[in-house]
Amino acid sequence: MPQNHVISFFSTDNPTLNFWSGEAVDSIELKGELKINFVGPKSCIGFKSRNNRYQCPYHYEGRIQCPFCGSKDISRIYTRHDFSGYEDLEEEFSKKQFSIYLVSFGDRVKCGVTQAERIKDRVKEQGADYYAEIMRLKGPEAYEMERLLQSHFGFKNAVQSRTKLKLLGNSRPDLLEQAIVDVESTAPFNEYLLDAPMPKKINYSVPEKWSIAEAIDGKILGAKGPLVFFENSNGAHVLNIKSKEGTFFNMD
Repeated sequence: MPQNHVISFFSTDNPTLNFWSGEAVDSIELKGELKINFVGPKSCIGFKSRNNRYQCPYHYEGRIQCPFCGSKDISRIYTRHDFSGYEDLEEEFSKKQFSIYLVSFGDRVKCGVTQAERIKDRVKEQGADYYAEIMRLKGPEAYEMERLLQSHFGFKNAVQSRTKLKLLGNSRPDLLEQAIVDVESTAPFNEYLLDAPMPKKINYSVPEKWSIAEAIDGKILGAKGPLVFFENSNGAHVLNIKSKEGTFFNMD
């Protein structure tokens, strides 16, 4: 089994693959000519604390994160508002400003929350076509507002990577514009809106034609969220790298 174990992929200005290299965390920027082959099965990637990342003590196979590591991961304070073991962060969380935003993927409109200073990076990590910051609230209030917006307007909580792949090339900015109008015209949500929120477009290096790949073999063209594009003598290709989290890889 290869020693390189995929932890995560972040698609901002410099798409980066993070992985376990033996017992150490390493990363590689996806650029230039690369040949990377992924092999299974998926195995638990461990968990992250405030300052460190730890490998799974049980070497659990079959899923990206086992129940034990999921219960230890610091991300749960954002996903489940569970501060067990991180009680000292609860007050900081309650005072921190968060952005509530809408994004569109083809005909899907999603509502999300992120730290205010990270909104553009967060949107690029997801690979959204358009986005609009609509509100700013503190910790618990921001996450409760996200839940209420999703429930009242039918906004998505998440859009799966394989759906993003299917929606490539089907940009619908009008749906995001209409979503903003709907919120603006509905009390009490409109009382919390930022002044004149407007959709903003994000440009990606996406080829006009492509075929689906299961490995990387060629020159990297760029990334759109979890989708990595590359080209070789057979044309342009796209890989859903999110589907490779938890697997292992060989690289030439």
